[in-house]
Amino acid sequence: MINELLKNELFLRWLPPLAGLAFTVMFIFLGLWQLDRAREKTAFIEAFENDSAYVEPADYGALEDFDRIRVFGRYLTGQQILIDNIPMENRLGYFVVTAFEPSTGEAALLVNRGWLPKPERGEKLPDISVDTESRTIRGLVGHLPRVAIRPGEAFAVHGDWPRVALYPSLEEAAAELGQSLLPVVLLLSPDEEEGYLRQWQPNVRGPMTNYGYAFQWFAMAIAVFVIGGWQFRKRCKRERTAD
Repeated sequence: MINELLKNELFLRWLPPLAGLAFTVMFIFLGLWQLDRAREKTAFIEAFENDSAYVEPADYGALEDFDRIRVFGRYLTGQQILIDNIPMENRLGYFVVTAFEPSTGEAALLVNRGWLPKPERGEKLPDISVDTESRTIRGLVGHLPRVAIRPGEAFAVHGDWPRVALYPSLEEAAAELGQSLLPVVLLLSPDEEEGYLRQWQPNVRGPMTNYGYAFQWFAMAIAVFVIGGWQFRKRCKRERTAD
């Protein structure tokens, strides 16, 4: 069947312009997709840089990344998690994650209280105790840190607390803590007390990269359209001359 198509003059006549048109449409679609990604990143960064007031969440499931919230309750410090292998300040360290019990009686909220450097060889884990008195804490809505590939289990050692973990999920943290958790993590505001190094940043590249890709796709679409149109016009002119 392919051999028959290759011998068909009508097929050979229209294949190049149709292929060029298909590639042009595809390149335009990819360029528009990159523009959409750039707009998404811009909105994401604007949400992070928003300095609106902190609000009490009515529905934790409806919260979006970097929403600014405040919660009244108390820390549950008997069981805390140190998330290992977090690079910062040119060295590795831990994120200190503590459960917080909202006064509304909902499930516990995990609070990322910031980063601590790993102790030198032979030193003990840092003291991360926190007062359990009732208080209001403020911060940004976020998630636990994630990696594409994690070697081994999140909690390799099930011993004393605080317990060291390697990029646990919320479900794994809930199972280890033995209690239900809300679906978001609060990134403790740098203005709040009893926290550590907090340099929260959106984990995305700027939108300029996507604008650059969009320009490349649109340039390729224009190039294919111009070259294909020129070749088609050239062929039509040659056929008219032959007639």
